[in-house]
Amino acid sequence: MRVLIHAGMHRTGTTNLQIFLEGNRRALARGGVLYPGDERNHQKLAWAIHRGDAGGRDALRLIEGEARRRTHAAVLSAEDFFIHRDLDWVRHVAERHETSVRVYLRRQDDWLNSWYNQHVKWPFNRRKSRMSPAEFLDAIEDFWWLDYAAVLDRWAEALGEARVSLAVVERGGLADVTEDFRAHAGLTQRGLVRAEERSNDSLPVHALEIARHMGLFELKGGDRYRVNEALRRGLAGLGGEARTVFSVAQRNAVLDRFDPGNVDVARRFLGRETLFAQARPAPDEPHFQFPDLDREALLRDWIGPVMRELARRP
Repeated sequence: MRVLIHAGMHRTGTTNLQIFLEGNRRALARGGVLYPGDERNHQKLAWAIHRGDAGGRDALRLIEGEARRRTHAAVLSAEDFFIHRDLDWVRHVAERHETSVRVYLRRQDDWLNSWYNQHVKWPFNRRKSRMSPAEFLDAIEDFWWLDYAAVLDRWAEALGEARVSLAVVERGGLADVTEDFRAHAGLTQRGLVRAEERSNDSLPVHALEIARHMGLFELKGGDRYRVNEALRRGLAGLGGEARTVFSVAQRNAVLDRFDPGNVDVARRFLGRETLFAQARPAPDEPHFQFPDLDREALLRDWIGPVMRELARRP
C-alpha cells in the first residue's frame, strides 16, 4: 500500500484540505484511497506520538485496520506531524508500506505574524496568549520547526530525500493547497466534491493589543467568538494599512536567521536558489504599533466601542 502523509505546517490553508478529505472519505474509499478514522484530521494521533503515548504500531493499526482488498493508498493528515522531532513512527510505517510526505511551507516572518494572531485570538497557551509582539519574537526558540532545513533533514533521513516533497504558500504563488495536494496525490477519481470551505480569518492587527489583555484563554469557544467579533466591529474604523505587528527590522532579523537553511532547502528539494519568491519587506512597509494614549482616550476610543458591541449581541 502507498501511504502519503500530509504534515502541515500550520497556517498554510490546510484546514480546507482536511475538510475536502473528510467530506470525500467514502468517495475516496470507493476509489481505493483510505482516509482513516472518523474525524477531520489525525491531530490526535500526531499529539499522542509527540507526547510519547503512541508510535508506529498505532499509526499502522489505524491504517491497516480499515484497509480493504481494494485499498491501494492511504492518506494521513495532521499539521502537527511537522513538529515531530522523533520520526521513528514514520520509519515503522515505511518498513511495511511505500511512504512519502508532503509539506507546505510559509515564509518565517509571515508565519510568525499569523501564529501570533492565532495565539491571541484563539489561544491554546496561556503564557503566549498574553505576550506582546516583541515578547513573542523573544520566544522564537519555542518554534523549532521554523528551521525548515532541520525539519526536512529528519524527514529525509526517515524516508529518503526522494520521498519528501514540498510546496511554498505565499502571496503571488500557490493559492489552493487542496488542489495542489489532490494533484500530487493523484486523487482524480470521479465523485470528489469541494464542500463549503472555512475561512480561518485573523483578527485585524490593530485589535490584537486589546485582545491579548481580555483573557481569551479562559473563555470557551462561543464566548471567544463573541469577543473576537466585537473587536472586529467595534474597532473597524481604527485600522490602517498595516498587516503585521512586526517591524521591517524585526522581520529581516527573522529572515536573516533562517536564510542559510532556506537556501539549502530550495537547492535540495526544489532545484533553485531561493525558497520564497516574495520580496523582503520594503523599508517603508508599515507595521502596527499601539498608540501611546492617555487613560481617557484608551477607554473612549478602544475599550468603549468593544463593550458596546458586546452589549448589543448578548
